[in-house]
Amino acid sequence: MKLCVFGSEGRMGRLVREEAGDSVAACYDVIQPGTSVDVPLPEEIDVVLDFSLPSAWNDLDRLISPGSAALVTGTTGLSTREKEMLAGWAEKRAVFASSNMSVGIYVLGKLLASAGEMLAEDFNLEIIECHHSGKVDSPSGTALTLAGIWEKSGGGGRRMLGRSGPAGPRSPDETGIHSLRGGDVAGDHHLHLLGKGERLLLSHSATSRRTFAAGALKAAQYVIGKAPGIYTMDDLMRRNESGK
Repeated sequence: MKLCVFGSEGRMGRLVREEAGDSVAACYDVIQPGTSVDVPLPEEIDVVLDFSLPSAWNDLDRLISPGSAALVTGTTGLSTREKEMLAGWAEKRAVFASSNMSVGIYVLGKLLASAGEMLAEDFNLEIIECHHSGKVDSPSGTALTLAGIWEKSGGGGRRMLGRSGPAGPRSPDETGIHSLRGGDVAGDHHLHLLGKGERLLLSHSATSRRTFAAGALKAAQYVIGKAPGIYTMDDLMRRNESGK
């Protein structure tokens, strides 16, 4: 497959380039503030891999809109506008979107969903996520995805992003999300399920960002030849389970 890396000079962009090797046929990055991507995407590109920032998506739109190359994006911190852009791109191409490309995080989400179905009525969820000092968005996209899974399983409903001062007693419908930043942490997510007289801890630690780069390349292989639409880790993992 022929790949284009958008956001090629960022931490993840560089790792994707290293992992993909000769499969990378084009790279784009906004080097100077105020500059933009205005070079057409080579016709031979099968998939564009995006690990950038929402602020760069106008450039990404200019790059991919003229053609129909598939898109794999791990960009987080998306607003309603960027989510609408994803839906628009998916009308013309296969779009794989995930806040985390890790298989382990996918399994963590499944465990949380199962726990929520059994415990949401009597247990509270507090999420603690830790990332490197250079991460821009907070909370992490993965933490927000996990909170959404808990809500769908019957828990939470009101997200509390940290606590400070006289916050008062914890409301039963809260989901607490707390962000730590520092060092070079690739990504830690700890889910505290707190009940009366007992508690359960589910956690995942990424020891290297290469985990996410490898996951993105698996996603790129998956979307080649797929019909237009939005695809997720659910689709990729179902393919792995069925062997197709």
